[in-house]
Amino acid sequence: MLTGGGMNFRILYFIAVVICISCSAGCSRPVAEVNGEKIDKAVLDLHFREKVQELAQQNISIDKAKLKKAVLQELIGEKLILKEAAARGIRVSAEEVTKEIDAIRKSVGDKQFNKALREKKLSLDAFKDRTREKMTMKAFIESLVGEDAVSEEEIRDFYGNSRKTFIKPSRVFMSMIEFDTEDAARAVADNMKKNKIEFDDMAKKISNERKTAVMEYGWVSPDFFSPLLANAINNIEDGAYGGPYKGQKGYYLIKVKERQRESIAKYEEVKDDIRKALVSQKRQAAVAHWIAQKKKASKIEVFPK
Repeated sequence: MLTGGGMNFRILYFIAVVICISCSAGCSRPVAEVNGEKIDKAVLDLHFREKVQELAQQNISIDKAKLKKAVLQELIGEKLILKEAAARGIRVSAEEVTKEIDAIRKSVGDKQFNKALREKKLSLDAFKDRTREKMTMKAFIESLVGEDAVSEEEIRDFYGNSRKTFIKPSRVFMSMIEFDTEDAARAVADNMKKNKIEFDDMAKKISNERKTAVMEYGWVSPDFFSPLLANAINNIEDGAYGGPYKGQKGYYLIKVKERQRESIAKYEEVKDDIRKALVSQKRQAAVAHWIAQKKKASKIEVFPK
């Protein structure tokens, strides 16, 4: 199923970047060397643990020995990409990094952003460095396959052969305000009701004062949230707000601005999503081929345990 969700993507991207650099607090012996650049065991172990957790959530059985080897090969590929990007003059400016981090911060909220960095004992500069690397790798991969690599005919063929794929799930256009305690959430809700304050006005005021997290989700499936919050969202009338509701990390006031029921998407509605998906597939194939060829021409040493 092809869906939107730039907000959700940025949350996942933020988590991935934090995971990738959290080993910077302490390094150990190298497990491999790629053209003179070492890959630390702490980096490998961290990536491996995260991959294990990800697959476990999907109920996918794994062979840990094979998985660790696969993760190491991914890290080797990353080293090769970054070196080639530098050789080709692919650079990401400080302004671009700042813009990306600002977007991430806005997506996840200042509270969650700062909390994640504190928990992993990361500095903002370390996060910026890893973000720059991620953006550099993305730019390199995009240089292998351009946006115009997919034809209109390919898009129409994909849509025509996959009609059942394009069922649009029900979704809501929503925002929420997060609180640490139920009392804090209820106090704000009572204030809004007593003084007839609109939800959006209160959210803007709280956001400006940076007292707590205000999250603008845009269009999102209720199933993205915990069962309790999903049930609450499904029962809020369009244009209304409710709460406080208990979530996994706090209490929330939620506004459902608009709702769309499940339906079958028309070609024009999903054309751009299909194009992006097909371009992504071609990029994945292209970078896999490039890495395979580059490995043959590189000096790569994997050290014994």
